[in-house]
Amino acid sequence: MTTAQVTKLRPLGMGELLDHAFRLYRRNFFTFIGIIAVVQVPLTLLTMLTTLLTASEMITNTYSYTGPAPESVLDTLGPGFGLGMLGTLFLGIIGFVLLQGLATAALTRAVAGDYLGERLGFIDAYRKVGNSWGKVILALLLGSLINIALALFWIIIPCVGWFTGAGMLYFFSGIVMQIVPAIIVLEKKTPKDAIRRGWDLTRRRFWWVVGFAALLYVFNQVIVAGPVTLINWVLQYATSSLAADPAMMVIVTNVTQSLLTLVMTLLYLPLQLAALTLLYFDLRVRTEGFDLAWTAERALDADAALEDIVAQAPAPETNKLVGKNELGNFFLLTIAFVGVIMAISMVLGLLGVLATGLIGGF
Repeated sequence: MTTAQVTKLRPLGMGELLDHAFRLYRRNFFTFIGIIAVVQVPLTLLTMLTTLLTASEMITNTYSYTGPAPESVLDTLGPGFGLGMLGTLFLGIIGFVLLQGLATAALTRAVAGDYLGERLGFIDAYRKVGNSWGKVILALLLGSLINIALALFWIIIPCVGWFTGAGMLYFFSGIVMQIVPAIIVLEKKTPKDAIRRGWDLTRRRFWWVVGFAALLYVFNQVIVAGPVTLINWVLQYATSSLAADPAMMVIVTNVTQSLLTLVMTLLYLPLQLAALTLLYFDLRVRTEGFDLAWTAERALDADAALEDIVAQAPAPETNKLVGKNELGNFFLLTIAFVGVIMAISMVLGLLGVLATGLIGGF
C-alpha cells in the first residue's frame, strides 16, 4: 500500500471530510454516477410514464366529460387512472429496494474501496456487496419502526418525551441511520446489530456529528434544494401559457420535474454517500484506532481482503442505550431544533408579508 493511502486514515475536520469526499467524487465521477444511473434512470422513465398516464387521463376525462353531472371525481376517471396509480405504487416499492438498498450498498462499497486503495468499477461494486443490500433494506424498515416508536414516545411520555423526543428522533433518523448502510456493507452486521453499532459510534462524538450533519444539510439546500426551487418557479411561469390546455401543462410539468429530480439525484447522491462513508471511517479512526489496526493488518498480510480487516470491529458497548448525558444532549438538541423551525417560520412569514406588499403595490 502506498504512503498516500496510509495517510488518508487520520482524524479529519469537517472541512477535510468534505474535501476528501469531493476528491473521491471527482476521481470516480462516472463510476459513482453509473452505480446510481443503472438503477435510477429506468425507474425514473417508468415512473414518469405511469404518472403521465394517471394525470393526463384524469384531466382529459374531467375537461371532456359530457355525461350527467358526476356525483364524485371518481366518475370522471378512466381505467388508465387506476392502472397508473398501481404502477406508480409498484415502481415506488421497487425503487426503494433498488435505490435505497442495492445501489446504496454498491456505492458505499465503491467509496470505501477507493478510500482504502481498492478502486472498483460499478460492476465490481455491485458484485462485492453480495447479499448486504437485502440487509440494508431490512435495516431501513426496522429503522422506520423505531422512528414511529420514538415519535410516539415524544408525544405520549410527559416531560421527558416532550423535551427530548424531537432531538432523539432527529439524531436517530438523520444521523445514526445514515451510516447504517456502511456498517452493514463493510462490517457484515445484521440489521439490528448495525443500528446499535451506528448508535454507539455516533453518540461518542455527539455534537461534532450533529454539526457535520447540519453542514451536509445546508450544503444539500444550497446545491440541490435551492436550484430545484428556482427552476420550479421558472417552470410554473413558463407553463402558465399552457393553461388553456391542462393536459399538456401536466405533461410538460411532470416530464421536466422528473428529469430535474433525476439529474440532481445522479449528481448529489454519490457525493452525499461519499461524505457519510468517510464519516463512518473518521469515527472509527478517532474512537477505535482503526488507522493503526488497518496499517498493522496490511503490514502482516498485504493481500488481506478489505472486508476482513474493516469487519474487525469492537464488541457492542454494554452501557445503557440512553444515559443522562444523552438525555441532556437530546434536550439541548430539541431546543435547537425547535428554535431553528421557529426562525425559519418567522423568515418565511416575513418574506410572505413582503411579497404580499410588493404584489399589492403593483
